[in-house]
Amino acid sequence: MRDNASLRVTELGVTGAALFARLYNCSFNDMPEQSWDEEAFIELFKIPGTVGYVIEQKQKPVGFILIRKLHDEVEIITFCILPKWCNNGYATFLLEWVIKRLQHQAIKRIFLEVRENNRAAIRLYEKCSFEQIGRRKGYYNNHRGDKIDALVMQLEFGA
Repeated sequence: MRDNASLRVTELGVTGAALFARLYNCSFNDMPEQSWDEEAFIELFKIPGTVGYVIEQKQKPVGFILIRKLHDEVEIITFCILPKWCNNGYATFLLEWVIKRLQHQAIKRIFLEVRENNRAAIRLYEKCSFEQIGRRKGYYNNHRGDKIDALVMQLEFGA
């Protein structure tokens, strides 16, 4: 179980691209079609409003969330916790930390896409009051070439 006293969330930009790539690819190693390298993260950070937050346990990175702010909305681009650290509350801690931070920044809503078969992520988002508002047919591909729908979810503040 996590030790909240030794948890730290740090904001990182493009300087964290290599770390984001390493954490991402270790987290999604069972989905090689979803591999992102350091250059992919550098490109994401070139888009205005893109910010990353790394969660560390005893100064060791265990995951991150990458968001993009545009006026009064935020998109969660990607979010992952290393498999070794899953199911210990790190994802909930980080997502709630980001939500709380955004509530104080005149943000009206947060939205994201999630694979319809990613039950753990959907449960997390629902636990944090996100609601499904749509579906994108065949949005994701897997390594076998299958198309997987994305659920579009949002959290509205003050709703």
